[in-house]
Amino acid sequence: MSVISQIVPVDTEVVTTPRGFLRGTRVMTVGGLRAVEEVRVGDRIASPCGAVRAVRQVVQRFVLRGGERLVAVSGEARGLHGRTPDLLLPAGQMIVVAGDRLAAYFGVEEALAPIGALANGTDLRLVEVEGPDAWYEIEVDAPCLAVVEGLQVALGAADDEGCPLLSESDARLLALAA
Repeated sequence: MSVISQIVPVDTEVVTTPRGFLRGTRVMTVGGLRAVEEVRVGDRIASPCGAVRAVRQVVQRFVLRGGERLVAVSGEARGLHGRTPDLLLPAGQMIVVAGDRLAAYFGVEEALAPIGALANGTDLRLVEVEGPDAWYEIEVDAPCLAVVEGLQVALGAADDEGCPLLSESDARLLALAA
């Protein structure tokens, strides 16, 4: 019997559940788009509302095992066209939702919702983790919204963002109404 092991850097936590962003995912900084693995402590994240937040920590985790459900967000859902690769996010990642249906059902212009509850099988699809890979979680000096591959996502405690939060069941209702 042989044992095969992954070589993982010493400063990397090994986990079975992805959090944050997959290696290669681009985040908007004040200097432009940067791959998440190139973001460093002290870099500044550009929020869509004009705020700038300093990166306090970037935690690298190596996800060893597949089977975890992620949401694959198509380029079309992010306002990108052509052959843009899907963006993979953990189902619990909070994203900004907006639109007439949100206003009609909940009386707000924008809200944060867990992306997994919005999965519709077309431009937001639930998929399984393919296998081992590096994921990065960005911690900032204060909660903020960030643009990640064209999608507005929450960094930090979503309830501190000042944006209304949709529960998982409310987000599913919104997805069904679309």
